[in-house]
Amino acid sequence: MKLSNLRLEHNVPFEYGKNQARIICDMQAGFTDKKELWFSVDEEYADLLTDDVYDAFMVALLYPAMYYHEDIEIEGNVSKRLWHNITSYVESCVLDFEPKCKKISIKPRGFSDAEKSKYLHVGTGFSGGVDSFSTVTDNFFNNEDNDYKIDILFFFHVGQYGNVNKKETWERAENRFSITKKFANEAKIPWSILMSSNLFDFYLPRWEYDVGLFCRVASILVFQKVLKRYYVSNDYSYGELRRMNFALGGECIAEYAEAWLLPLFSTSTLDILSDGIQFKRSDKIQRIKDNPFVQKYLNVCVDTSEEHTGATNCSCCRKCLETQFALDCAGVLSNFSNVFDIKKYKKNIFKYECHIVKHYGKNTFDTDNVNFARAKGKKLPSNLTANIACTVYRVAHIFKVALTNPKKVFHRLFSKGFDV
Repeated sequence: MKLSNLRLEHNVPFEYGKNQARIICDMQAGFTDKKELWFSVDEEYADLLTDDVYDAFMVALLYPAMYYHEDIEIEGNVSKRLWHNITSYVESCVLDFEPKCKKISIKPRGFSDAEKSKYLHVGTGFSGGVDSFSTVTDNFFNNEDNDYKIDILFFFHVGQYGNVNKKETWERAENRFSITKKFANEAKIPWSILMSSNLFDFYLPRWEYDVGLFCRVASILVFQKVLKRYYVSNDYSYGELRRMNFALGGECIAEYAEAWLLPLFSTSTLDILSDGIQFKRSDKIQRIKDNPFVQKYLNVCVDTSEEHTGATNCSCCRKCLETQFALDCAGVLSNFSNVFDIKKYKKNIFKYECHIVKHYGKNTFDTDNVNFARAKGKKLPSNLTANIACTVYRVAHIFKVALTNPKKVFHRLFSKGFDV
């Protein structure tokens, strides 16, 4: 793989919005016929883009290069600290995570740190979820130290909202970003930036989940010119990560290694920190539940169906039920009636309770919610009831799918896809 001709392009027409400023480089690789990788923002934010080092591109293409067994040659400079950490440590972590990958060599033309702007920011990604609000609570609402207080929010559209080549996906992302923008305006956080990319021209569809950590880190490095510190909101606590690694095994690289990988992606002039890792999800719920901004803007939905493009919670997907259940256990669910359809939650609550009881000790968030419910004195179905109910729900789901898509039944009959 060869990366070259790093440049900043202005006023690039964009089908789904304003003209864009793009940081872009040419690339040649054996596994794809695509010739360019780019990251873009609205033209008014062009000065925030880092166009003098290839750090973001090196990180973005590391996993595809290792997966397809291609060395990386870079006709430009990268941060020496970042290059050293990737070649010495990160590659080994990837090899342990995915046996199909192979250690590669990365050969830049030279080493230099990104030229920094006069005024530097403290940033974080913000989607309106529990983890985002926990990070903002600790590092904006409860922090007056300008070296650590957040003053810029980012929304990276890099695959997590569905197929990036579909109009509906862009509509969904724009609507979700509207939450970030409205919240920033009301909370008086000076900046809120939407960034998009063609990164998934080079990633397989599931990689957004498996190795989305690399997408997020690459996106952060796109802005390292104007950043001195960046908080990545973590899903899991230290104890939960320990349990997953030593008992369950993480399903994605963030579950497997985020706690120690993120510091390795810092450069000499930018700290990338894992925030929220000191709390379980139920702890975060307790900490943010009384914040009026949370009650107004909380958005946790993971429904990416073409019919669901609005910036609303569907109230019945896994993440919506998980969050509502914790709020219910905390006794504050009624305060969130503006962001959830509580009638849908109540319709699905027994099925969800059976699910988490059945998967107790097997899934981190299910285990946390069961423990939280018991601590709050909430009665849950017995193990026998939960297992019988889940079996009934699973069989009913199979028959339902069989009526509409028989081929799918034969393909997934014994897969986890039908588990409830």
